[in-house]
Amino acid sequence: MTKAELFAAIGEPYAMGLFSDETKSIFCRHCAAYTAWFQALAPTVYHTGDLLYPHGADYLKTDCALRPQYAMTFIYDGARMRQKCLDSGFGEEAIAACDACDAFFAENGWPGGWLHGSPNYHRIIMEGLASYRERAKHSAGDADFRCAVIGLLDAIEGYLSRCVDYLRTTDAPAALIDAMTHVPFAPAQTYYEGLVAWNWIFYLDGCDNLGCIDRGLGYLYRGEDLTPVIAQLFENIDAVDMWSCTLGPEYNAVTEQALRAVEGKRRPLLELRVTADMPHSLWKLASEMLCSGSTNPSFYNERGIHDMIAAYLPQIPEESLGWFCGCGCTETNLEGLTRAGGTDDDVNLLAIFEHYLHRALPTACTFEEFYEGLCEVTCKEINALLDRLSSRYHYYAEHLPNPMRTLFFDDCIDRGKDYNAGGARYTWTMNSDSGLVNVFDSLAAVKTLVYDEKRFTPEEFLANLAKEDDAFIAILKSCPCYGTDNAEVDQMAAAYTKRIYSVYQARGKDDFIDAFTLTEHQFLRYEMTGAAVGPTPDGRKRGDPTCDSVAALRGKAVKGPTAMLSSAAKLPQHLAMGMTVLNLTVAKRIAEDPVLLRALVLGYFEKGGLQVQVTVTSAETLQDAMIHPESHEDLIVRVGGYSEYFNRLSPALKKTVLERNIHDL
Repeated sequence: MTKAELFAAIGEPYAMGLFSDETKSIFCRHCAAYTAWFQALAPTVYHTGDLLYPHGADYLKTDCALRPQYAMTFIYDGARMRQKCLDSGFGEEAIAACDACDAFFAENGWPGGWLHGSPNYHRIIMEGLASYRERAKHSAGDADFRCAVIGLLDAIEGYLSRCVDYLRTTDAPAALIDAMTHVPFAPAQTYYEGLVAWNWIFYLDGCDNLGCIDRGLGYLYRGEDLTPVIAQLFENIDAVDMWSCTLGPEYNAVTEQALRAVEGKRRPLLELRVTADMPHSLWKLASEMLCSGSTNPSFYNERGIHDMIAAYLPQIPEESLGWFCGCGCTETNLEGLTRAGGTDDDVNLLAIFEHYLHRALPTACTFEEFYEGLCEVTCKEINALLDRLSSRYHYYAEHLPNPMRTLFFDDCIDRGKDYNAGGARYTWTMNSDSGLVNVFDSLAAVKTLVYDEKRFTPEEFLANLAKEDDAFIAILKSCPCYGTDNAEVDQMAAAYTKRIYSVYQARGKDDFIDAFTLTEHQFLRYEMTGAAVGPTPDGRKRGDPTCDSVAALRGKAVKGPTAMLSSAAKLPQHLAMGMTVLNLTVAKRIAEDPVLLRALVLGYFEKGGLQVQVTVTSAETLQDAMIHPESHEDLIVRVGGYSEYFNRLSPALKKTVLERNIHDL
């Protein structure tokens, strides 16, 4: 019995395909694995009343030890595979096959980092996947590449055909069945068919992001109100715990329907690309949805983002820039055109500061000397990380092909190259950092108390900091801080930020990388990064979470939202092409006034801000949710770049949300 036959016998189709011909290239082997996966995949259950199929999380459920995954190519549970082999009754042959599988993934496993992207939805619904076969036939790739891609397309079409046959045995609507006999292999002819195809591609890609839905579907709109269908599409992204969807700036009826469809929902993270002349009706809808408790939409500065990407990568044409979408939490992508990291890695800026503080403060004669040394150390750490990222991208190119994204992203098929090996039209890294705003306030406190006012010697300052004495913490928190429109602190914050951001831009192009970039979103990392850092001069205690965005530190935005937004807008956000996230928590009285909401957002954007996300709540609601969580199951908050149910957060993260300034009239 061959390894492939054994894996087939124990119900591991991906492994069967992977070992069906070990003489082939690693790309062709993973294509064979994906092909075998779709050939074996059973239709998911149809639930009465569903307007889309699949609907829910059933598509991702499997008892296989090895399965596809959108970011990592695969997920492998070695212990599960070994147990299945031991239980198979095939004895030594099974153990040998399992050993071969372990050895393969030891050499060709996931190296770390993360990846988000949106397939070229609009091209697929306009052209149909059948046209991709013709593209594959004329690919610059070799015969094996062309054969592997066509075989995968055939397997996907066979799976869709089985799903249609299954739906005919259910009470699924005739319109759904009819649509699925055409899309996504034929071009969508109606708005509804376009939504059905969009849903299919979302699932086939592995359930990541929804891309630019209104721009991609607007041409099919003929006056229908398909808000309930869009709502089901949004329920799908929530059910599988995935990410975002982008709207605008070519506003149309789909834009409005998508905004209505997100009412009360946690996901997707709805990203509204804002222009200076965005219609009042959309501001009103956005206001209503925020007040519905969804924390959606977030707002994106269309002009600023356009100019930022164009300056960073001038080779990208205007038309391609129009397909901007923030994938994952909010990382910059172009729908169907980019291989961009999700969070490739993280630089803990506050940990670097902490180590430097204890080493350098006793010997630095001036603040300028202290500050300069910190910048040098930090830039050196970032450069070392970028060296590692470059090596990681080379590893991906050699060891981890991604067949599905090779199908769905331009120009992989045409170039005959895998998505991870330079096939995508544009490739950039997406590093992140943590603790940026903590460093701002820590620098301000050191400058004020040690160098300007000389209230403490360096030794006294460090000794008091280590004690975490409440009186000393109060002194630290009384120092000038970022987020209050303090000119001196904001100038220092902008200078420090420019210094570290410029390291990324200075790296230029690599073999597989068009640009090294970073994103200022914290996700859940700000709890973990804070846990690794002792007490710091911003008034933070040992192990407390770091900042959750580029907003003022929790409790320090005492001069209101305008002052806080003014401070953030002074940062060189255009140098962080991955996106700079700002959390803004407001009382309902602010959010329910679309004129006031518009003024806050556009005022921030006019000064240089790129993104703002809003949580509408009250201190009383959050405090009651801490005590009576069962009464607040539907309470949604913005965290470090994404939305989450408050009750799902850790106690430490709940506390950080509670400690934020809630801005009111």
